[in-house]
Parts: sequence; structure tokens; C-alpha cells
Amino acid sequence: MKKSKRYVAKHARKLNKPNAFNSSGNRFMYFCHRPWGKYLITTLISLVTEAALVLFLLYGPINFFRELIITSAMTTLSHQYYATTFYSNETIQQVMDKNKVINPTTTTDVDAITKLNRGELTVRKISGSGYNGFVMEIPDPSWVRLGLPQNYGTKGQKIPKLIEDYGAIAGINAGGFGDANGWGNGGNAIGLVIVDGVTIQGPQYQTFANVVGFNEDDVLVLGRYNTTELPSLKLRDAVEFSPFLIINGEPTEIRGNGGWGVAPRTAIGQRQDGTVIFVVIDGRSITSAGATMKQLQEVLIEEECYNAANLDGGSSTVLYYTKGGGVLNNPSGSDKDGMRFLPNAWLVIDPKTYTPLTDRPPHNGEY
Repeated sequence: MKKSKRYVAKHARKLNKPNAFNSSGNRFMYFCHRPWGKYLITTLISLVTEAALVLFLLYGPINFFRELIITSAMTTLSHQYYATTFYSNETIQQVMDKNKVINPTTTTDVDAITKLNRGELTVRKISGSGYNGFVMEIPDPSWVRLGLPQNYGTKGQKIPKLIEDYGAIAGINAGGFGDANGWGNGGNAIGLVIVDGVTIQGPQYQTFANVVGFNEDDVLVLGRYNTTELPSLKLRDAVEFSPFLIINGEPTEIRGNGGWGVAPRTAIGQRQDGTVIFVVIDGRSITSAGATMKQLQEVLIEEECYNAANLDGGSSTVLYYTKGGGVLNNPSGSDKDGMRFLPNAWLVIDPKTYTPLTDRPPHNGEY
């Protein structure tokens, strides 16, 4: 039977077409040239590359990354497993011993601070290696007071509400609070809390307290004090936190990155002329990873602080300024607004308009 030209041509193409599966090499090439094959191979290469990079950073010869990972994780209350999953307790301890802030033995010389009370409140942006932030200058230290939430001891308040309640014009987060598994609601402050000269809560430890507060003369008092010394300090407002970064003009010794890793930061300081400095540094974002304790200290030195201390940071870090439109930084909390409920905050309030609130300590009759 005579075959048509169309039949011959059709089967000629089939006969001449190479068999894509006649060998393992050809099968692989066929797989690679398929769109879905290209996608799978690209994905596999990406995963392998990322895994290799992670292993290199975790266990490679460059100590910087390993120390950064461990110190960043171990100074949180809820994310320490980032370090403990990959490193032995011995390795973690070695890194933490190498990177730390050496506790100063000195305390604030209150006579070295004068009060000039000149100028107006200002705020400006700052930036450094891997971070962005803000510095607020409050010329009159008598404007800085500690605010407490309405339901103190049960639940904290976000800083916009605290600002509203107290009629403040600005504020930052202050002391730390219990945060089991990252679900703390700001209700349980940790350590010393003093408001308007009244001790609302005692020190975290029986024998000493890491004081960050203002005395009756509006001097920022910092240092590790014996608990028996606290009455003599005549503190009007105070919290308990650390580390101290500058005392009496002398920067605290910091080894390595300071042992606190990279994270959002909040700090408070005072110049010799009495000006109070708020520092807030954003973190945990593409545009601002955060700052080490050493970097935070460098900012405070640059701001000519005579005394300065670190405050609670991480997802608690927030700076609010009514004339600046509200929250100035980018808080990193899990709520939609990024802010957390706080147990207390350093607020900027005009003394002429300050009226103690009777619905919370120490003016609610409970203290």
C-alpha cells in the first residue's frame, strides 16, 4: 500500500526525534528543560545554599556571627532556644563570658549635675552601622516623671494611653516586666518602682538594687546600691534596670559586643547641665537590625551624657511625641501597632500642669 506524503513525514519526525528517556543523562536533561523541572531545581539549589550559609554562620570560623546569635538570644526571656538548640551550654557560657558589661562600682555624684533649664524639647533622627533611631532632649529634668498604668499589678497600658492619662507630651518605655513565653501583659513590673517619692514595689533582690531614677533635686541617679542606702537617695521616681553605660562621665567597660546582642534599644541619660536624653533605636527589621550595647553606649557618649543607663528594650522599645504625630519609631511587638502593654514609662509632663492621678498608685489610697 502506498503511503501518503503526510503519513511519511509524520512518522519520519517520530523516528528522527531522539528518545528523551533512552539514558539517565538524557532523562535528567529532559527534566531540566521542563518548566516545572527548572523550578524544582532552582528551589533545591536555593535551599541547599541557604542551609550551607546557616551552617557556616552557626559553626563557621568567624566568631562574630556565632557570638551575635548567642548573645542576642540569651538576653531575651522567650527566645533563648535560638541559642540552646544549636549550641552546648559550655559554648554559650564561653560566649557570654567573653561578651559582657562590667558592672561599675561607682554611683552617681549628684553634686556634679547643675540645672540650667534652658531651651526647648527637641527630637531628631540618628543612624549608625545597621540601625536607625531617635534622640530626644528634655532641657528641664523636672519634666521627667514615672507613669503607671491604671490597673497596675494586673495589666499594663500602651504608651499612647499613658500619655493621654497623664497629660504628657512625650514618653518612652522604662522598666522591665514578667514576660513568660512572650505573653506578658505588662502587669508585673520587675524590681524597684518609686512614684512621687512613694515606694510602690521593692527591689528585685534583697541586698541591692540597680537604680535608675530621679531624686528630689531632679538628678538622674544610677548605680548598684545596697538596699539600706535607698532611703538616703531621696528618690522621687525610679525603676530598676541595667546595665549602666556611663557614670560620672566615665564609660562603663564593655567587652566584645556587651553580651546583649543586637536588638531594639531604649536608654536614658543626663548631661551635666541637667538636660535629660531619651534614646530609642529601632530593630528587628530590614532597615534597622538594632544596636549592640557598645553601640548604644557610643550614642550616649556622643550625646555628652554624664550619666546614662540602658532600659528595657526589644519589643517594648517605643518613643511617643504628641507634637511629632505620636509614635516616632517602629515598635517591633506582635500587635498590629507594634506596641506592648507596659508596667511603667518615663513621661515628659509640665510640672505646672501635673496632677497626680487618683485611680492608680500611689494616689489611690492603697499605698
